[in-house]
Amino acid sequence: MCGICGFYDAENRLQDGQSLLDKMNEAQIHRGPDHQDTYIDGSAGMGHVRLSIIDLSSAGNQPMHFADRYVMVLNGEIFNYIELREELEAAGYSFNSNSDTEVVLAAYDHWGEKCLSRFNGFWAIAIYDRKTKSMFLTRDRFGVKPLYYTNQPGYFVFSSEIKALLQDNNIKRTANDSVIFDYLVNGFVDCTDETFFKGVYRLPAGCCMHIDHKGRQRISRYYELPYSEKLTGEVDDEMIQQFRSLFQDSVKLRLRADVPVGSCLSGGLDSSSIVCESSRQLRQRNAGKDQKTFSSCYKGDSNDERAFIDAVVDSTGVDAHYIYPTGDTLFEDLDHLIYTQDEPFVSTSMYASYCVMKLAHENGVTVLLDGQGADEILCGYRKARVYYIRRLIKAKKLGRAAKEIFYYLPYMRKGKNVSLLADLSMMRQFLGRTSSRDIRHRYLEQSFAKRTLRNSYENSERFLLNDFDRIVLPALLRYVDRNSMAVSIEDRLPFLDYRLVEFAMNLPLNAKISDGYSKAVMRRALDMPEIIRRRKDKIGFYTPENSWLASHNGDYRAVFEASDFRAGRYIDRHKILEDWDRLSHGKDDIGLFRYICLEKWMHIFDVHSDA
Repeated sequence: MCGICGFYDAENRLQDGQSLLDKMNEAQIHRGPDHQDTYIDGSAGMGHVRLSIIDLSSAGNQPMHFADRYVMVLNGEIFNYIELREELEAAGYSFNSNSDTEVVLAAYDHWGEKCLSRFNGFWAIAIYDRKTKSMFLTRDRFGVKPLYYTNQPGYFVFSSEIKALLQDNNIKRTANDSVIFDYLVNGFVDCTDETFFKGVYRLPAGCCMHIDHKGRQRISRYYELPYSEKLTGEVDDEMIQQFRSLFQDSVKLRLRADVPVGSCLSGGLDSSSIVCESSRQLRQRNAGKDQKTFSSCYKGDSNDERAFIDAVVDSTGVDAHYIYPTGDTLFEDLDHLIYTQDEPFVSTSMYASYCVMKLAHENGVTVLLDGQGADEILCGYRKARVYYIRRLIKAKKLGRAAKEIFYYLPYMRKGKNVSLLADLSMMRQFLGRTSSRDIRHRYLEQSFAKRTLRNSYENSERFLLNDFDRIVLPALLRYVDRNSMAVSIEDRLPFLDYRLVEFAMNLPLNAKISDGYSKAVMRRALDMPEIIRRRKDKIGFYTPENSWLASHNGDYRAVFEASDFRAGRYIDRHKILEDWDRLSHGKDDIGLFRYICLEKWMHIFDVHSDA
């Protein structure tokens, strides 16, 4: 895992490309503290900061040269590089290192762009062809690894993080109104190729960009997720076994590393199954005693999952580590957390991940296995259950729908909004059926509130696919990438092995939701303590946000009282201050933290509105 950056300056507009590369490398040195270097050839330049994971020697350093023609920078890992290397050696290639990076270059030389279909892993890659004076950039199938870019007059700049792009003083730090509106109203982020910075884009997942010798750009898609949503179908032992085999092989590949590998552990199904499977495999290698887990807990909170975490720890014997975030630590870390993320985020739940990553770093772990992706491919969210029931009713499968409604009752979330009516209300939001009278518009600046949402679940038949490729997963991937890389940790996601994703996304819905249980096929296929297998509640990335904000009530109120308030184009701060006591205690669910985060982000990154 690393950080990459570069430029293509076809018109020679950059006065000092070397200085820009050096500054971009330094801005994301946390992504790769083990080595940094740059390369420039006429109009093209590339930079790289390395976090050594596979082949720790200098032979794995980048930018890496190959065949006196190609120069490449890579952020990510190709987990099946050993198998690919054997295939390429049979084709006549020889290697000077044991790194996956050199395998990628040989694969590109041998198969061209078609090599991407052979990679199992996550990546953001830039390859410069010295012969044709062209550049090729690509991002993995699901966008696990980031790749941002911007076009300035006469030249193109790219990097792993936006803060690196901003080292170019020509880039204007202007807020993107459309993205901010989706964020404040529905909490949607990372839904498109646009970012919160106007004119800064992310290369879409599963896509390539070609830049020719004249600087002309072309984006093409190399991967489309096969998706067929069947309502019902047979769930047999063969299906269960295939899911189990794919998951086990995914974990096996993601345990490949020349550095210590640990796991995040929340106490939910996803992380628990990963810890149990990785523990089983490590014990087979006589390395089980070395496995470490990292968890975020909340003393005295009814949503604390320590009991479930301890059940996994007791059954596997892992070396467990715990951290206890508080409202005080959040307040101390919030500015750095926002800086880490580059863009605003929806809730304080991201702080739990931030703390877990810091804890892992402090305990000497460089690679973590994590559970992102399971909810999206296996209907883990509450809204997916409501969607399934609606589909059953529409198909006139009323008996099965009634059964799922009955079994759903014990699934209700603790705290407020615990009823099925609340879920139906939530579905109404996700289907885009809101009006200007909605409470989420009340605290927006009057003219700004009249805008139209660009992202919703308008095509209900794409509901689950929307969660995966637009509405939910892209944001989670950004959060975990920034939090992990901020402390030089590579976070690997077994549930996003493309083979497992393709299999799961084409299962019938009744294989995912059955008799009141979400992720039904996973519960039958994977090892985990029975207390977790039988869980029907879903707490998710929980943090006690309301109490945390209340613990520094005056400090957060001061954000809106400041004389240099920047978000006035978007937020009616006077209304917020009038209703502060009610809002700060969570009595009106407008997502108050979003408003706080937006204003702080504009200050931290010196962002201005368009007006």
